Amino acid sequence: MEKTIGSSSRPSSSLPSQQQCYPPSDDEDLLPRPVLPWVSSSTDNIHRHSTGSVLSRSSFDTTTAGSVHLMKRYVPDPNVKRKMRWSTFKWWILISNTLLFFYGLGILLLAILTFGKFYLRADVVIVGERTLLNMVTATGIFCLLTSLLGYVGIILNHRGVLTIYNLLLWLTFAMIASIGYVSYRKNKWNIDGKLSYQWHYDLTSDGRARVQANLHCCGYKEFTDFHEKSNACFPRTVLPGCRFKYTQFTRQALTTCFIVAFSIVPAHLFVMISALLCSNHVNRKFGKGLPPKIYRLDYRGIVAGTPTGSTHNLFNDGLSQRPRTTPFHQTA
Repeated sequence: MEKTIGSSSRPSSSLPSQQQCYPPSDDEDLLPRPVLPWVSSSTDNIHRHSTGSVLSRSSFDTTTAGSVHLMKRYVPDPNVKRKMRWSTFKWWILISNTLLFFYGLGILLLAILTFGKFYLRADVVIVGERTLLNMVTATGIFCLLTSLLGYVGIILNHRGVLTIYNLLLWLTFAMIASIGYVSYRKNKWNIDGKLSYQWHYDLTSDGRARVQANLHCCGYKEFTDFHEKSNACFPRTVLPGCRFKYTQFTRQALTTCFIVAFSIVPAHLFVMISALLCSNHVNRKFGKGLPPKIYRLDYRGIVAGTPTGSTHNLFNDGLSQRPRTTPFHQTA
């Protein structure tokens, strides 16, 4: 019985051609991991010296060598210090923000000099154009605060701060444009009637007295027209009325104001465009960060990519789970 069974069994060496007609078994299809010098472990050494590893590796090389691409992620050495250099975009936004700082500082200094009465006609501006003076003061402060916030975002490479900085630039633009619009509108349409109404109904007695003292006049049109008595303003005074001097000075001041305001608008547009284009490029990391977490691989992961665009992690999944690149053809 044993002899019959032994004679009926066919040795594997007697039919070498018939073995090639059958598909490989599951044991033969389990290819070991490739030789990875940068990922060495005890399990890799065991698989590397296992039985049949040479044949399996040779079959892997012949079937998939042309379609598998191995890549290793580059991890920079933290001990090596790199010389940090500012990008061109960072210099550009720094220059534009400095421009914002300087004209914001100039606007604020002009308001401070006016409130401090450091020039001759400052008192007339304080009394006659108080609303416009408050707008100029607020604009100067807002420009300075916005520029300081921009410096913080530029130095710290903080895109969130620079986003707020871009929003504040729009508000400063509106404030600068409003100064020009208000001064132009008041100067353009019926300024004589506006100043007459202001003198008779808006100004207080103290305000009229301060204007008369600064412009050396008495009353609005003449002495009897809403005058304020003083040492220089009395019934037999030789001083003229304040209408001509007050109108001329106000017209000149408003003209200078809207010319300067509208001249700053192009510079501020330059600052806004520079901030919009350069805020995301204060360093060289924009668009070069890590992908979303679901797409991240382990730093030891090796990616095998096929020409069809699919990827496979050889380190975690092994070669046994990798799909075949060419179908198996059974021969007769």
